[in-house]
Amino acid sequence: MQLRCQHLIRALRAVLMLAPNIQKWAGQLIELFREANGLVVAARAAGCTRLDQDVIDGLRARFDRDVEVGRLANMSRPWKDGKNHPGLVLARRLAAKADQVWLFLTDFKIPWTNNAAEQSIRLPKRHQAVSGYWHTPTTLAGYLRVRSYLVSTRDHGIRPIDAIRMLLASRPWLPTPRAALAEPDGLAVAT
Repeated sequence: MQLRCQHLIRALRAVLMLAPNIQKWAGQLIELFREANGLVVAARAAGCTRLDQDVIDGLRARFDRDVEVGRLANMSRPWKDGKNHPGLVLARRLAAKADQVWLFLTDFKIPWTNNAAEQSIRLPKRHQAVSGYWHTPTTLAGYLRVRSYLVSTRDHGIRPIDAIRMLLASRPWLPTPRAALAEPDGLAVAT
């Protein structure tokens, strides 16, 4: 799963704002993420499906170095209620999830952010923020089931009204299972 780089940039920016002179590593990582995204956009435009391994290794080495600086800079920095400093928490998270952070470099079908998933949950989260609750967990589950169905059908080129008609006619659209996409010789077709 790709960790959303835009969310990481927000977290890095928050840490940077705590102490700009001490948390420079966070600013360097923000620039590194933007640089990496620029390289992916350029490579994709050139018809490539992934970055060269040497480029990936260079980006990863810079990332690992800056994350370690962040970890060391915040290791003994005190924080409220005896908790770890947010810079230390973020640096540890980045170190532990590094492969997920950089997934978009090796598979260009994976976006560096996950806006589609965020957009799907924005409305229910907004409703919850305004009203403070959903009436029942069953109501929320039903809403999310319908919303998920409509977003999935839209992403597969089916208009919402057509998806609803199919559903009401007891012929709901379902994605084709990967096994059904196999070639006769048993080799799966990439989707």
